[in-house]
Amino acid sequence: MELSTRNIHTQGIVCRSDMQITLEDDINVPDTKPDIEQLVKTQGTVQITNISSNDGKVIIRGYLSFSLLYLTAEDIRPVHNMKGQIPFDETINMDGLAADKEVMCHFDLEDCQANLINSRKISVRAIVSLHCCQESGQEIAAGVDIISSEAARADMELLSSPDGLHKYFHQFAFTRLVSHKKDVFRIKDELSLPKGKPNIDTVLYYEMTPQNLQSRIVENGIRFLGDLQLFLLYIPENEERRLEYLETEFPFDGTVHCEDCSEDMISDIEILNTTRELEIRGDEDGENRILELDLNLNLRIKFYKDETFDYLEDAYSTACTLELTKEKITTTKLLMKNQSVVRVSDRIHISQNDDTILQICNATGNVQIDEQNIVENGIELEGVVDLDILYITENDDKPLATAKGTIPFTHTIEIKGIQPEDDYELQSTISQISVIMLDGQEIEAKIILNLCAFVFTHTRQDIITQIQEQPIDMERIQAMPGLVGFIAEKNGTLWNIAKEYNTTVESIMELNHLDSDHVKQGDRLLLLKQIDGI
Repeated sequence: MELSTRNIHTQGIVCRSDMQITLEDDINVPDTKPDIEQLVKTQGTVQITNISSNDGKVIIRGYLSFSLLYLTAEDIRPVHNMKGQIPFDETINMDGLAADKEVMCHFDLEDCQANLINSRKISVRAIVSLHCCQESGQEIAAGVDIISSEAARADMELLSSPDGLHKYFHQFAFTRLVSHKKDVFRIKDELSLPKGKPNIDTVLYYEMTPQNLQSRIVENGIRFLGDLQLFLLYIPENEERRLEYLETEFPFDGTVHCEDCSEDMISDIEILNTTRELEIRGDEDGENRILELDLNLNLRIKFYKDETFDYLEDAYSTACTLELTKEKITTTKLLMKNQSVVRVSDRIHISQNDDTILQICNATGNVQIDEQNIVENGIELEGVVDLDILYITENDDKPLATAKGTIPFTHTIEIKGIQPEDDYELQSTISQISVIMLDGQEIEAKIILNLCAFVFTHTRQDIITQIQEQPIDMERIQAMPGLVGFIAEKNGTLWNIAKEYNTTVESIMELNHLDSDHVKQGDRLLLLKQIDGI
């Protein structure tokens, strides 16, 4: 007899580590820029350029790019900007790290602020959370059947089983990681300034934000749909040189190619970071009115597939002694993928000492999850949305200002059957921000959050990896009585009883006139010893 097997790919976390780092540096104002009187807005992005591992340590290299809007009293134009970078090189200890496997790293820019040291120097400080993990996978040959040696040599598993062989099967359900890749979804477009807007002289600040982002698996790829919102603050070419801004949005629709994906799979898409570029060029008349937009979403994409098959849980023979080698494995099953929409709103008050709001320009936000706990049938979250609202004031000397607000929220993601020992991945993004000026000192903000949770449950179970056929133990068989009266001590099936007393489930059912292979505590049975092949 030989064991017929099927390969099972198991996936697990080898090690993980989290670290929070502070990036801080003093930056001098370039000689070509006027003195800073007041900082208005700070914008920061993080880029990781290299991840390497060695001797249980992960080395992460990258940089913080920052852009500042500030006010000056030295120039006929009161609003200026400056840019800069702060490099970083961090080492994270990870026990059990395998040098030959990839380390995945995710980061969150928790905060980025600039403070004025003097009119020619600023201090930039950012807090970045790094989350690193390493996954491992292995192929294990799990027994799914036992066939005769003749059938194995002829590669014909459908031939009848050997005499006296009895097999017990069970259904195996798991979630298989089909593929894992990094890719880029690129949104590239161009648009012209509306007729009522003056030509662009200098770009001061811009935001490109995907909104209402949706994804779905199509043939050999993932289709992304949504709206790209553009905000542009600039100095026009006209003589007044007053601030001008443009706020618009347009739809996008594109596909990231992925081989061998199908609609019955489950996709896990994470935006690792974004890179963006805005270029201004002349139109047919040579006037700076054409905007070329390029936004890259750097993605980590995983495809999962739920699979079930019957595997061999146990076996014995009434014609020989069958020795089974078993191995305990951990399998992973996707319990649920839950996408929740959370609506958050509040009013933000402007200090009496700040200039009155004339017009709101733009609002950006950041989600911070402060507490997350597994509760009964769900994941309970507490967090805040940090808002940064850019607005035009009534003060011509200080025409720009920002209002900051922190809006708390609580939400429970419904996950039926979740247990404290289950693993989950949580992704939180802002889908939409809407701000309305109620009066010169108050703003109403409404935010739509998207929360996506992948919950995985783990099961430990034995699989048969080898079998060995030995001659029947005649001494044991002869010592057993031919007919036994048996009283069931607990509820169960006839399988273990038949195996222990060298008989078959069919024989017990026939001898005792049973319609089912289940027994209850206290049931009385007659068992007839059975020997085959002699």
